[in-house]
Amino acid sequence: MVRIPPRTATDAYLSKRGGSVRLDIVFDVDLGELVEGHHVVARGLELTEAGGVLHYEFVPGLRQQEEETKGTFFWYWMLSTEDDLGTSYDDHNNGAFDPEGEAAAHGTRHLGGPVPGSARLLQLNFTPAGGWTPPQTWCRRLDISLPDGRVTAS
Repeated sequence: MVRIPPRTATDAYLSKRGGSVRLDIVFDVDLGELVEGHHVVARGLELTEAGGVLHYEFVPGLRQQEEETKGTFFWYWMLSTEDDLGTSYDDHNNGAFDPEGEAAAHGTRHLGGPVPGSARLLQLNFTPAGGWTPPQTWCRRLDISLPDGRVTAS
């Protein structure tokens, strides 16, 4: 595992939004090298009526020339969401990331819908980018206890 850097990239993103975006549940979990040469570090969840969002960072940030050598969408790791209520989440894997980050680059991934207020357990499942097998152990799932935000990685 790499040393998890401070959440500078995520804090900068949130600061640019002037308080209109905030992390409702905060954690720092290295999911492993889900993308060749880059760890994905989960930083927290934003939970709104419009939908849940995972905030994460690529460590190190992606370099523009990588797409030329590794191919289009080499960075496209997958996320699926479940909860204890059986809520249907759309697994479209929508989101965005900062292509300019250096030590780390902030990104977001939509959970596929709003998380019901009565849910007590949220499961985020991760799959590495297509065609990539991480060389070391990686996190396949985060179990997030709601509303306290206790996180267990497996």
